[in-house]
Amino acid sequence: MAKKRGGSLADVFLSLPWILRVLVAIFFDFVLGIIRLIDGLMQGNIVKILLGILWIFYGLGIGWILDIICVLLNRRPFFF
Repeated sequence: MAKKRGGSLADVFLSLPWILRVLVAIFFDFVLGIIRLIDGLMQGNIVKILLGILWIFYGLGIGWILDIICVLLNRRPFFF
């Protein structure tokens, strides 16, 4: 099964203004976990589903830092 790339929530997040992405990554990182989870469900990607679930609950450590660094450097957040 081919992966769907168009119309994902990750693309919607990446289309936001840079400062808004930074604020979401700093204060609402669990939202990025929800985005990963929903994209994984839409794509049928088990790894992305598990990572999304773990990111929501446990991503506040190293995952939070990775997301902030990726957004500051204007790159796709980790595993989007």
